[in-house]
Amino acid sequence: KHAKSAADQHGWEHIEYRMCDDNLDLPSASRKVSMILKLPGDITQLDNDLGAKVRAQCKQADRHEPQIVFGSVELLDEFYRVFSRNMRDLGTPVYPKVFFKTILEELPRHCTIVVVRLGQAAVGTAFLAGYKDMLEIPWASTRREYNSYNINMWMYRQMLIHTIKNGYDYFDFGRSTINAGTYQFKKQWGAKPLQHHWYYHLAPDKALPQLNPDNPRYRLAIAAWKRLPVFVANILGPSIVKHLP
Repeated sequence: KHAKSAADQHGWEHIEYRMCDDNLDLPSASRKVSMILKLPGDITQLDNDLGAKVRAQCKQADRHEPQIVFGSVELLDEFYRVFSRNMRDLGTPVYPKVFFKTILEELPRHCTIVVVRLGQAAVGTAFLAGYKDMLEIPWASTRREYNSYNINMWMYRQMLIHTIKNGYDYFDFGRSTINAGTYQFKKQWGAKPLQHHWYYHLAPDKALPQLNPDNPRYRLAIAAWKRLPVFVANILGPSIVKHLP
């Protein structure tokens, strides 16, 4: 009620309430889900649950002898090099490096950086955040030129093993649009969708906002961003991304 009053007072076009409850009498959108996997008690059962196809994809990377490291701020530079390059490739402005550094320093017991290396080169990376009985992966990236190595599949299996070893009951693969490519990737691991409900208080005569990369209005900007040199995207991105919901 207070938010609605503030919106009316300041002339805001909309307020967005993101939740998993479905009990607000407001216009809503339900395109997003969290993909959550209930973990077994041991790694042998995990592999059995994953099935032969997923296990085979994970093992394809073994011939390249990847190494995985779990750490914190000491891995931030490697994480950011891979992550920021991937964000540029997606046409999305990147967060500043200090954003991740602050999270790691403020929540050292809950957050972990993952780096996968081939030799001395970081080829895959992820950021993990744990709370109570769940470990979530809000950000993950791999270098596209290594896609044929199945580094991404290998990295996710190692992270699931890490999650089990550290006593978590659930692994949250993060938010996806229903039936999108990322949704299908997470589904193959056995993750189940938890529906999101995004509710909106709208100003008079305003439609539901379409602030997402699927909106044709942003197609040209995304295409242009993909052409930027990574160092330029890393300079410009933080000043833009702070204004995006």
